[in-house]
Amino acid sequence: MPASAPLRGPEPPGKVAPLSPGRYRLQVTLDEATVEKLRLAKDMLRHSLPSGDDAAVLDRALTALLTELARKKFGATEKPRGSRKPSNGSRHIPAEVRRAVWVRDLGRCAFVGKSGRRCNERAFVEFHPAKPWAVGGEATVENIELRCKRHNDHEARVFFDRGSEKGALPSLASPPAL
Repeated sequence: MPASAPLRGPEPPGKVAPLSPGRYRLQVTLDEATVEKLRLAKDMLRHSLPSGDDAAVLDRALTALLTELARKKFGATEKPRGSRKPSNGSRHIPAEVRRAVWVRDLGRCAFVGKSGRRCNERAFVEFHPAKPWAVGGEATVENIELRCKRHNDHEARVFFDRGSEKGALPSLASPPAL
């Protein structure tokens, strides 16, 4: 019976450690296919990046990835077209509004708690209308903010619980902790 490799759990996420102001060390574990992609990218970049510096290759790769994601998620392009104003009652948020809000809110939840502390969540953020669609809110840069799922839900419950009958929507006594 052949010896089998020991079972391992999932790899922990990459470790980022500060070295000095503006400099960090990133430690990750890569599989063979990813290492081969890195080597291929370094070889293909030798004309413009003779050192083959891993950090420079990673920076270029992430820049290309972010450009592609912005194109897909926000319709980002070198020459964006103007879009028509959404029809009344529409929940559609035009690409130029999504782009402007994402940049303004730095891609993270813009909820500020009573203590004045801003939520730092970046995962699963949603476009949140400060004045909800149901009461005439529009898809404008001024009315749309980024919210994490918890704060988006909290603000909707607080807004719609105003004046509602007891038990219609459970009210959160306080916003989710920051």
